[in-house]
Amino acid sequence: MAGQFVVTRGGRDTFCSEDDLKSLAKKGQLAPGDLVYHPTLGRWLYAREVEEVKALVAAAELLGKPVGPVQVLPTNGEAIAGFILGILGHLPLLGFLCCLLGIYFSSKGLKRAAVLDNSGHGLAVAGMVLSIVFLVPATACGAIFLAGVIGH
Repeated sequence: MAGQFVVTRGGRDTFCSEDDLKSLAKKGQLAPGDLVYHPTLGRWLYAREVEEVKALVAAAELLGKPVGPVQVLPTNGEAIAGFILGILGHLPLLGFLCCLLGIYFSSKGLKRAAVLDNSGHGLAVAGMVLSIVFLVPATACGAIFLAGVIGH
């Protein structure tokens, strides 16, 4: 059987041509540690050492490996809270309290963003702006409400 490769896997020998060997490697059915008898060299090699299929075995091995864990960036909870409270600053009665809390959490979010590679910086700035913008109308609305309650 001149020109035939012999693949030994799991205690079984399989005779195959060079094309069959490449096909096995492409499908991932030829592991890097499988023994292959090379007819030209006249000796046994590991599949990862056979020049005809070295690249295919390496590619198939990489394709079969699970992908590493995705790195999740830490969230900036203070910036998120400041932004939400800034939006809620438009509420008629709770707006004043939401604006004050929005300013507090947004400022803490800005400080934390510096530590977290600017994660949440935009939300913290937006929360701060919204809280300040809604603070005046919320204060006026609260004053009108209190004047109406106390005035009766």
